[in-house]
Amino acid sequence: MMAEGPDPVVADLEQEVTCGICHDRYQKPKLLPCCHYYCKQCILTLSSRYRPNQPFPCPDCREPTLLPDNNPDRLTTAFFINRMKALHSRMEKAHGKLETTCEMCSGGKATAFCRQCVNFICEDCVRPHQRMKVFATHIVSTLEQLKQGGVKELTFENPPPPKCEDHEELKKIFCFDCNKLICRDCIVIEHAGHNYEFVKKAAPATRKKLTEHLSPLKNLLPDLSTAVNQVKGTKQKIQAQKELTERQVNAKFQELHDILDQCKVRVLRKSSVLADSKMEKLTVQEKGLDLSLGTAQSLIAFVERTLENASDEELITMQSQVVSRIDAEVVKRGKEAANLDPVEKDDFEVEGFVSEDLKKLCENNVFVYEGKVDPTKFTVEGNGARTAEISTLNNFSILVECNTQFKHHTIQVALKSLVEESSQQLQAVPVRDGVYSVEYTPRIRGRHHLLISVDNQPIPGSPFSVFVKIPPTKLDKPVRVIRGINNPRYMAFNSSEELIVTDRDSDVLVLDKKGERIRSISKSKHGFSNISGVAVDKEDNIYVCDNGESCVYKFNKREDLLKRFGTRGIGPKELNWPRGIAVAGDQVFVCDQNNHRVQVLTTERLVKQIGSKGTGNGHFNGPEDIAVDNEQMVYVTDYSNHRVQVLTMGGRFIRSIGKKGSGQGDLSRPHGVCVTSFVYVADFDNNRVSVFTKDGQFVTSFGNGHITSHLYGVAVDNDGFVYVCSAGSVVIF
Repeated sequence: MMAEGPDPVVADLEQEVTCGICHDRYQKPKLLPCCHYYCKQCILTLSSRYRPNQPFPCPDCREPTLLPDNNPDRLTTAFFINRMKALHSRMEKAHGKLETTCEMCSGGKATAFCRQCVNFICEDCVRPHQRMKVFATHIVSTLEQLKQGGVKELTFENPPPPKCEDHEELKKIFCFDCNKLICRDCIVIEHAGHNYEFVKKAAPATRKKLTEHLSPLKNLLPDLSTAVNQVKGTKQKIQAQKELTERQVNAKFQELHDILDQCKVRVLRKSSVLADSKMEKLTVQEKGLDLSLGTAQSLIAFVERTLENASDEELITMQSQVVSRIDAEVVKRGKEAANLDPVEKDDFEVEGFVSEDLKKLCENNVFVYEGKVDPTKFTVEGNGARTAEISTLNNFSILVECNTQFKHHTIQVALKSLVEESSQQLQAVPVRDGVYSVEYTPRIRGRHHLLISVDNQPIPGSPFSVFVKIPPTKLDKPVRVIRGINNPRYMAFNSSEELIVTDRDSDVLVLDKKGERIRSISKSKHGFSNISGVAVDKEDNIYVCDNGESCVYKFNKREDLLKRFGTRGIGPKELNWPRGIAVAGDQVFVCDQNNHRVQVLTTERLVKQIGSKGTGNGHFNGPEDIAVDNEQMVYVTDYSNHRVQVLTMGGRFIRSIGKKGSGQGDLSRPHGVCVTSFVYVADFDNNRVSVFTKDGQFVTSFGNGHITSHLYGVAVDNDGFVYVCSAGSVVIF
């Protein structure tokens, strides 16, 4: 008799309740922001491998994750996983994998299961279920019936709502403003005036909303799957053509081995370099696409399992996090939609191989002509020839088309700073035939020229542009201070790298990077009254917010007034204490502080209004400053809500960064904001600049002890120096 195979339902459940890190049953499962879940202790162990307050990658999707206060208890509990564990345990009992005793009398061996009692019962307890009226509606199934019926016979009813810790009432209500379950007493005491609804009434709409949000993510799957297959197919074709080319090259060069030995090496190297270059790019693309596909599939599976298994309370508690994650994934994948085709074509041709005059081909590969070096035979590879990190070892390679007829040459390498009068002489060390390695540790950040020459002849591309960056974690002390400004508020840079600063009760100053005044836009001429925000567009026009006049000035690069727009009021295109300002294309974003909104204008018309007074997502309480990044995302410092809100250009809320407090990652009345590859926030009350990733993960803070008070604007120049407006000065880190 054939042995019975494992039940597929039990096998699927076994996989669902097994942690992907420890490969054991989940213990206190916690949900990461990317919607993957692991044991609480596994998350803590994983995060401990990284420095405090350093994001760690999710093991599934590699999404950077910052553990709040290094405490996994701050993460959302994956409620339904605990329920699935209990369900899996019952399934194993039903299939005889675990010893099953009666759960009603704690006596004999269980032979059946009562769905209403949710208990395994013995024969002695089955008989009362069959005779007594109180059990008349109970459905009792034998263990054999359970094996055939599977999960449907064992599913649990939704658990009752949890009790309020403060009032001992059931939490049947959800507060949308605070994103938490509450009881009836909470409405009267802590949540008066908030937007709330009964869970039973709100849950259907939440389920519908999550289901609708899945559609655009599901629509990405066919294109991602097709793209992965295309990349794999292209790699296979390139590999096949590489192997064919190698066979052809070997056969042809074997005929004239003595004459063509050097040429053979060169051609095979070109073939390998060409194929490896294509394969490397395609492999990177394949991994990225595989990750995108896997992330999308994983997120869809998670939401569908949540919709199927989560209770109403659990579902509505998680909906904000899940919707935000889905939206972010759709936006991210939408930007990648234009890059789904293979980044390399499957064509493959080695230059020079088809030449009929093989002897001439060999001669063409000689480095020496008229006794001199041919610098065109030298090329550079490696990220270190483009970007580097200060005080860190960086490297790149110099490649030479190999030829034994030329061995005596000198390679000169120098790294010259464009920020300071400084130059580093570097050494090119031979590592193998035709390959030199250059290692260096830059001492100065910012833009540099990398000069490479052979016997005093520059190679193609020299000088190369290298940007030496400094990570925010190394911005510990000021490098200099610009003094002599009464009340500096906000800053911007024009295309000539001149610093434009608003001096609250005085002029708009135009300074060089040393802090020397070049020119100014005069208060006496234009009648400024308490100026603050400043921005520069791509034509170097200057926009200035005037709080006292409740207007915005537009000047050309010669400081001539072109336009004044906005009047005091609460209506469209009317302003009340405009503060921060940013320009994106022909649109001007203005923080209309006392009207608690952001107005998007042109000099001629109102484009849109974003937000209104409140504490919820997309609402403001005194918006202070604003920035637009190179991905067209809008960042607003929400002054009295102690946070930074991230929005789309159309005003749709994406995420919130920071919360009220003085700890790491907290904010207190934030003012200026500047966005590069990081988000820099002037943390007013905490006298520091806090730095976050664009996803809202805290990175570091600096300036405390070096900045006395009155932090307003923050700006970053083209060399990575961070400028901060403080009391009577601009401090540069």
